[in-house]
Amino acid sequence: MSYSVITPYIIPPKLRHKKVVNIGDGFILNSLAKLLLPSEYNFLFTSRQSLSENDIRQINSTKALILAGANQLNDKYTIVPGMNTSILDKINIPIIPFGIGIHGIENQNQRMSEATKDILKLIHERIKFSSWRCPLTIEYLHNNLPEIASKFLLTGCPVMYDDKLLDSSKLFTTQSKNIIVTVTERLEFWDREVKTIDFVSNNYPNSGKILSLHQDFLELENRANPNQNDTLKKINVKLLRKYDKTPFSLREYARHRGFKIFKPTSVDECFSFYDKYDLHIGSRLHAHLYFISQAKKSFLTYVDERCAGFSRLLKFPICDFNHLGKYLDYDFNIYRSNSIKSFAVMQQFVHYLKEDIL
Repeated sequence: MSYSVITPYIIPPKLRHKKVVNIGDGFILNSLAKLLLPSEYNFLFTSRQSLSENDIRQINSTKALILAGANQLNDKYTIVPGMNTSILDKINIPIIPFGIGIHGIENQNQRMSEATKDILKLIHERIKFSSWRCPLTIEYLHNNLPEIASKFLLTGCPVMYDDKLLDSSKLFTTQSKNIIVTVTERLEFWDREVKTIDFVSNNYPNSGKILSLHQDFLELENRANPNQNDTLKKINVKLLRKYDKTPFSLREYARHRGFKIFKPTSVDECFSFYDKYDLHIGSRLHAHLYFISQAKKSFLTYVDERCAGFSRLLKFPICDFNHLGKYLDYDFNIYRSNSIKSFAVMQQFVHYLKEDIL
């Protein structure tokens, strides 16, 4: 049977001057769809713009509307901009959160607005369970909506799960011939990402090294300021190595340290590329989850509280980028055992969807 999905992975044209695709959101969509097979989605909608009347008609032609996870849940969460209970009443099929998490940025999850409470209470009137990705998210929901707390399942994120991880007989890869470093080029990123690049370059001099960009913030900067990367600036960075702590400089610095740059254009391309690599070190949460799902080692540096909830759930360390070497002896079977426990809850949730909804 078919369903519809609302996902942040899609950037509508009117927002492309200030928003850039996050391939990690695509990881979630891909992994969610895999769990729900043989059902497939017929329609995809973006969480970044309101629903039209035609959108609602298409949604109502399917069996359910899945709200695909990322870190959307904050004090003013409304599924899509402008959503309210009157619009929700026009959707006559179950609306189901799947793997959603708290926003993670400071002051975004303090006290849930009444509008958010009304929306979440209304959609839960039609469903038995919803799926949420980390303990911090569950705590936030329980604190703000205790009357429906029994409906919130702590499932983890769909990207966490693959047979290679869930089968305890499969050993983790110990090779480090080819390494992926992911970066997050926003806010105060320079020291974290440069020190991660330096660590990998210094400690794995003979390995193949890739700097992987889950979001292309340089593309976003170029749209906003098309003349910012002028010839003089490029000479200063490329030849004189005068780095100005921008995404452009970070990439040139990585090249100087022996890295090649990878900018995935699709989830399938990214997965296929990552499958050729042995080890991940970096700041992208969903690269971390994907690598470990493939029984490959990964070490995650801190960006914001999105990773803290997963660290609590799965018992992996969030790495201090100044001391990356001290984490290399982490026992990934700890992560594996906690993933297996979480997967039992995910199976409960998916079974409910397949038997009762789809």
